Amino acid sequence: MRNKLFLLLIPFLLVVSCNTNPPTSSDLTPTGNVVLKLKVDNTAGVKSASKVVIVEDFANVSCNPCVISNKIVEQLTNQSYGRSKLVAVKFPTNFPAPNDLFYLAAKEICDARISYYNIFFAPTTVIDGILKPISTDSNSVKAAVDSRLSITPRFNINVGAILEGDYSVNVNIKFIDTSSINLSDLVIHTVLTETDIEFEQAPGSNGETKFYDVTRLMLPTKEGTPIRQLIDQGELTFTFTDALLSSWNLEKLNFVVYIQNKATKEIFQTGSTFD
Repeated sequence: MRNKLFLLLIPFLLVVSCNTNPPTSSDLTPTGNVVLKLKVDNTAGVKSASKVVIVEDFANVSCNPCVISNKIVEQLTNQSYGRSKLVAVKFPTNFPAPNDLFYLAAKEICDARISYYNIFFAPTTVIDGILKPISTDSNSVKAAVDSRLSITPRFNINVGAILEGDYSVNVNIKFIDTSSINLSDLVIHTVLTETDIEFEQAPGSNGETKFYDVTRLMLPTKEGTPIRQLIDQGELTFTFTDALLSSWNLEKLNFVVYIQNKATKEIFQTGSTFD
């Protein structure tokens, strides 16, 4: 259950004519810390869990087809499935226009994920790391989500967060069935997103003023935390000083956690503060 935050938040074709129009406010003043605690229990004997699917969506504020794909993802996550079954993370791209303000704010993170999946076009939608449906076709995206929801989950992920001075995030991972899985290939990705951002004036040329589930931070690194390291130590705590910025709406932050096979790219399970 999501804890409410009480206090305070190369492409094949480059379209050179698309110019972004950044909003006037770009306050980078630090306003708080993030304390991330990861804990794993591989002997819990959990019998089952609800499967949660993740959509990693690659888009740009000056990409016209992205208007359609963004609406599809927003509809599916917030209405068709709900965020207890489907979670979205948006990784902005530097194409077709190189000066997307969301991309520039999280450049290293976005570049890493773009490279990892060999993304060449915006929009590109990736479901559970391995399926790439047609981003502008809602039936194609929904079919990919349905196919992954039918998979029996191998892990249970519980994510809790509270904002009381620091933004404290507790992640508890329990094993269900890890047979036939090489645990040395698994990493835990933790992404802080802002779920609802709205501008009076469109920041890009496609006219969009509302954006959802935009990546802000990827902690502790963009490479993720090896699950073997967590198994060996049982619990890891990371503190990131002045990680939150005053330009973010802290009441709209969501922490997304997913377990991914770095070799095959398959994402086995996802959790978030919306669960």
